Amino acid sequence: MTSRRAFLRQTATAVAAVPVLGPTALLPTTGRAVVVGAGLSGLAAAGALARAGWDVTVLDARDRIGGRILSYRFPDAPDLVCELGGEWIGASHERVQQLCGEFGLELADHRFRAWLQRDGVVSAPGAWDFSPEARAGFDRLRADFEALDARGERRLDATDWWSLLADYGFSDDDLRLRDLMDSTDFGESIRHVSGYAAAAEYFESSPANEMDFKIVGGNSRLPEAMADRVGRQRIRLRTPVTAIRQRGRTVDVTTADGETLTADAVVCTVAARVLDRIVFDPPLPSDQTEAAEALQYARIVKNQVLCGERVWEADDFSLVSDATSHYYFHSTQRQAGTQGIVCAYAIGEKADVLAAQRDERRLHRILDDLAPYDERAPRAGRAIASYAWQRDPYTHGAYALYRPGQWFSVRETLARRHGRVHFAGEHLADWQGFMEGAVNSGEDAAAAILG
Repeated sequence: MTSRRAFLRQTATAVAAVPVLGPTALLPTTGRAVVVGAGLSGLAAAGALARAGWDVTVLDARDRIGGRILSYRFPDAPDLVCELGGEWIGASHERVQQLCGEFGLELADHRFRAWLQRDGVVSAPGAWDFSPEARAGFDRLRADFEALDARGERRLDATDWWSLLADYGFSDDDLRLRDLMDSTDFGESIRHVSGYAAAAEYFESSPANEMDFKIVGGNSRLPEAMADRVGRQRIRLRTPVTAIRQRGRTVDVTTADGETLTADAVVCTVAARVLDRIVFDPPLPSDQTEAAEALQYARIVKNQVLCGERVWEADDFSLVSDATSHYYFHSTQRQAGTQGIVCAYAIGEKADVLAAQRDERRLHRILDDLAPYDERAPRAGRAIASYAWQRDPYTHGAYALYRPGQWFSVRETLARRHGRVHFAGEHLADWQGFMEGAVNSGEDAAAAILG
């Protein structure tokens, strides 16, 4: 079987070689580049091009760098840091770990043990599990996945994760438990997730499913360091791009204030859901436009709750829950202090329900749901900070959600360059949905430009 990672590396090479609106080989050895987006993929692309001697300008509509990386400190607890955006650096995420080493950013082990709360009953780690039939079926599925050929991979992609697990002996109760656990990885019920994308997620990841490390002092330190390396003078915030026009060997990038920048190449890292805000001339091919419209993004709200005391019994506390939030975890693991922060992570319809509530009501709902775990929880809350990514105007979701039949169609189509415009972002990456994927995709786009 060709692993998902190997497949994507091969696909990226093949896509870069397709002549669309003029061959990449006509690009100069050095030149001018505009990068649209100052998240990790945009900063990675800009850094690689700048190091190769290119004149680079980075444009971003937000008023900050970092995109979906967003560290946060409560005013009443400034010594504690949590994440409202990208959370995890996996044990397998070699490039991000390398960058952290280069920038002197320390990584802290942030792996958890998981409690389970179902119907108000709490089970400790090791006291709950799937049925023997489900465990045996999962092992068979793993073996079958590793033996798949390309045709088998596409067949797997055509079904959803829920149905696939049912075919391998998961009972209804096993499936409901798996849905509670896995939906937190995808941002929607596993009834809506590509079977291939899910299998690759679990069979090609670290034992902790890449939920291994965080950056000491906040994950936002990584894009800040990357921006310093690119050069702050090259980065322009509050500058939405409205049009990208190609003529001959140049590309004109027009901003919302009417300014036009001329470049030899462009890297566009905007999320697929908002790609239609940019007028492309010549237009994107119809299949690329349709792919952007077809790709949905996960509805996820992250609620960070500052507590006057750490009512959870272990520093490595996490809780899979059937209450309003699907998953709770200790955000301030390995951070000193009496106060602590617990994250309540909700997806799908439940994320929309919580996002619609006032902060005070949301705070009480979250802590009331924790009462079966610890009766002190409803009284522990001091403040809440929430971010509903489905309401983010620049992404319309937390990260891409590949539904059945989309991994080998939508993703490949969106990855195809458009003349001198190259696309990047976590939605096109091997490590899709992770910081590692964003960095990889940006550097891959730069490599395609540099030849």
